[in-house]
Amino acid sequence: MITASNSNAQKIRPFVGAGAFMHLYSFEKDLQSSPAISFSTGSEYRATSFLSPEIEVNYMFGNFKDRIDSNKITNSTNTSDRSFSTVNFSFTPKILLGGCEQSSSCIYLQILPKYMVSLIDVTETKGNNTLGSSITERTLSVWKQNFGLGIGLVVNFDSWYSNSLAINLCYNTINVSEPFNQLNPDTGKTDNVGVYGLEFKYYFGLKRSK
Repeated sequence: MITASNSNAQKIRPFVGAGAFMHLYSFEKDLQSSPAISFSTGSEYRATSFLSPEIEVNYMFGNFKDRIDSNKITNSTNTSDRSFSTVNFSFTPKILLGGCEQSSSCIYLQILPKYMVSLIDVTETKGNNTLGSSITERTLSVWKQNFGLGIGLVVNFDSWYSNSLAINLCYNTINVSEPFNQLNPDTGKTDNVGVYGLEFKYYFGLKRSK
């Protein structure tokens, strides 16, 4: 029983991660976006030499900006600030392209199809910079299902159960413009069709028991 327990423990590796993402738009021009920052934690399970399912909790936050209308000239002092955050629960049946021998370091690729359930919180603050003017703040929270896809390079520092670093290029369908559009149904919609970016994940391996 102890041997089986140790063997299963060696197949599980916790990880932490951080990344930066940009909004992706469809059929829009002159768009301005602030990068979103994300932090994540979770664990992977080494099912086979080529399959390593992963569960993850991710927190992402940033600002959302409208399409810029360069033809519109105005002296208005109205200001609008729109921020968002998402909490994402995801499952990734990670596919490994390559692998490690039992006692050697290596570099290999991985493919990351991802299913996500996301809680999206948005906040919009409107007002103007005139003294004594009123400021209004509106918020909205929605649950959404999202999908993602990524490809990554993994550097293992020893055998597969040791510490390793993954550098992933990712895209997912998180649409933060939709809740903002719900807050402003009478204005023109800005449609972002997801986010894309770069993330780093560090996996903590477990030493082989002697």
